[in-house]
Amino acid sequence: MNIIGKKIFKHGGSYAVDLPISFVKNVDKKEVIIESTSEKISIRPKTELDTIESEPMFGKFINVLATDVMKHPEKLRDVKKVWDKEWDELLKGVAADGE
Repeated sequence: MNIIGKKIFKHGGSYAVDLPISFVKNVDKKEVIIESTSEKISIRPKTELDTIESEPMFGKFINVLATDVMKHPEKLRDVKKVWDKEWDELLKGVAADGE
């Protein structure tokens, strides 16, 4: 692992950092994921595992849904009763995991 210090600088309306060529020349991906906490900023190549589920807001959204379901189970409906042709058209050609 290589670690070097770099300065962050203003670039238009954003901030940027120059990455040394040696850090990226062997990376075959052109997109990255930037993760930040109060203690660090990490940059890593984007992979097929980076999906909506890895977004912090997605977890919060799921928690809100789960809380609502637990408080109001009477709102739940059988999917066969609420599914209609619009959903079939929208999801045409989309396969669920494992299908």
